[in-house]
Amino acid sequence: MGHPTNYTTDTLNAYRSKQRAAEYKRYHTKNWNWARFSTWREQRLLARELSRYPWSIGDRLLDIPCGTGILGKLLCSFPFQIVASDISPEMMELARGEYPVDRLLECVQADITATGFQRGSFDCIVVLGFLHRVPLKIKRAALREISTLAKRVVVITCSVDSPLQRLKKTVLAVIRKEHVPAPCPVSLREIVVECEAAGFKVVRSFMVVPFLSSEAMLVLERGNRHQQVKQD
Repeated sequence: MGHPTNYTTDTLNAYRSKQRAAEYKRYHTKNWNWARFSTWREQRLLARELSRYPWSIGDRLLDIPCGTGILGKLLCSFPFQIVASDISPEMMELARGEYPVDRLLECVQADITATGFQRGSFDCIVVLGFLHRVPLKIKRAALREISTLAKRVVVITCSVDSPLQRLKKTVLAVIRKEHVPAPCPVSLREIVVECEAAGFKVVRSFMVVPFLSSEAMLVLERGNRHQQVKQD
């Protein structure tokens, strides 16, 4: 199912140094590698999904965990007032300059499972690059917390387990021994069930790079189940 992982050392405290934060940002935005392509593809799909909704000035978006602010430039195209949050101050220090300066309300250090934000205070929440790294217990805690904060739309990504992905891992283990797969994949059905248990309606789900990547993106809604959506 995935390589053994320790949430505290591999995720919670993994980016608590300036060097590690800088390496992460360079790996996903500068180096020529699969992670950079996957990040580019992920952002294109996120922009498409956000564009389906009629956002207005004053709508609040939470980017959590914000990492080094990779979503900042994309969010320039939308009218959101933005709150960026991460458990790592070192990551957030690199993130501050990436967001629209006139619409970044604050950067807040917080654990995604217990943020301290006011309930129902965000019209949109984006959670990328986190759920694939953590065990089911933490996935559930994060989804419950996000559910209490969200008013309308949440976009998440996670790693999906399937026969095809298990075959791919087997092949890569032979031809690319340095390859490290996502440590905590679940089936798409399992993550849908967990989202629904947290109070969301899953309105869309799809693979970020079909066949080649295990990453899936899910669009979740709260509140009015028939809220307005732009037509393609």
